[in-house]
Amino acid sequence: MIAIKNLELKLGKREIFSGFDLEIKRGEKVGIIGGEGAGKSTLLDIMTGRISPTAGEVKISGEVYSVNGSVYADFSELRMAEMSAVEKLKRALNGIKDDEIVLLLDEPTKNLESDGVEWLINFLCEHENLTTVIVSSDRYFLNETCSRTIHLGEEEIAPIKIDCAELLPLTPSGAVPVVLEANSLLKNRDGEPIFKDVGFTIRQGQKVAFVGKNELGKSKLLKSLAMAYQNEDETGGCLRGKIHFPYGVKVFYLPRVYTAAAARAEFDKLASGTANLLLLDNPTACLDLPTIEALEKSLIEFSGTIIFVDEDREFIRAIANRIMDITPQGTVDRISNYDDFLANETVKLQIKEKYKA
Repeated sequence: MIAIKNLELKLGKREIFSGFDLEIKRGEKVGIIGGEGAGKSTLLDIMTGRISPTAGEVKISGEVYSVNGSVYADFSELRMAEMSAVEKLKRALNGIKDDEIVLLLDEPTKNLESDGVEWLINFLCEHENLTTVIVSSDRYFLNETCSRTIHLGEEEIAPIKIDCAELLPLTPSGAVPVVLEANSLLKNRDGEPIFKDVGFTIRQGQKVAFVGKNELGKSKLLKSLAMAYQNEDETGGCLRGKIHFPYGVKVFYLPRVYTAAAARAEFDKLASGTANLLLLDNPTACLDLPTIEALEKSLIEFSGTIIFVDEDREFIRAIANRIMDITPQGTVDRISNYDDFLANETVKLQIKEKYKA
C-alpha cells in the first residue's frame, strides 16, 4: 500500500531523512510522532508529492488525500467561514472510498472539541479498510485509532522544570489554605451569557481542569481570574461577581499562544519560581508530543495550585485532581480524576441539564 525505501532528504545543509524505510499495509492506521523539526509533516508532504526526496523510493497504491487540521480551509465556499472545525472536517471526509484512498491527516484534532475528536475516532474505526497516516501529538486520539506509531527524530527534550514559590502555611486548625474564591460570576457576549452563576473555592495543591463544550467560556473565565489578580480588580472584567486571592498567593498566567517558541518563552519565565498558582490556557496547543510529555511531568511535580484549560485528554488525565465543566449556565464541579468525572452518571445528568437550560 505504502512502501518507502532508503528515503533521504536534505534541505540545504540539514539532513531530514537518511536511510528511512516505512511499509504500511492496506487498512492500517499509523501514527507519526516526534519533536519539532523531526520531519513529521515533511514526510506527509513527500507522500503527497509536494516535496521530492533527495534519494530513495516512494510507492503508494491509491489516491493520496491530505487534510491539514490547522483550519480545514481547503474547502472554501460561501458560508464555510461560519462552519465549525468538525463540520468542515466532515465535509472534507464525506464520500471517501476506503479501498481507493490513502488518507493523510496532519494534526487533525487541533481545532476539535471533545465531541469532534470522538466523531473522528468513530469515523476512522468504522472505515476499517481506509489506509491512514496521522501526524498528531494527541495521545488519546492516537491510542484510540492507530495500530502502531512511528517515532521520528532524536528523543532528548526533557526539562521544562517549573519551580514553585513559597506555599501558604496551613491554617491554625491544620486545614489546607484557600488560594482562590469566586462568587456569582457573570460574563456576557452580545447579550448572551458566556458563563453565569460561577462560584468555587480552590484550595492549595488542587489541580483543576476547566472542561466542556463551552470553549469560549473556559478561556474567558481563566482570563477573568488573571485580570482580577493582575489589575487588583475583584470583578476580573465580569459584569457581576467577585474574585478573591488571599495574601501570599502568587499567580502566573499563560495566555493561549500560537507557536512552540512562544510557549517555551512563557515557560522560561517560570524558571525563577515566583508563582504558587498557575493559570494555563491551552498550554499544549502548539507543542509537539515530547515537549507535552516534559511539561506534563513538570506540572505533576509542581507542588502549588494549577487551573488550566486544555483539549488534550491524556494531559488532563495525568494532571487534574478536580474537574469543572464551565457551562453557560454555571459549573458542574467534582473532586475526581477525569475518567471518573466522565463516567459519573450524576455528572452526566447535571451537564445535560446545564447545557439544555
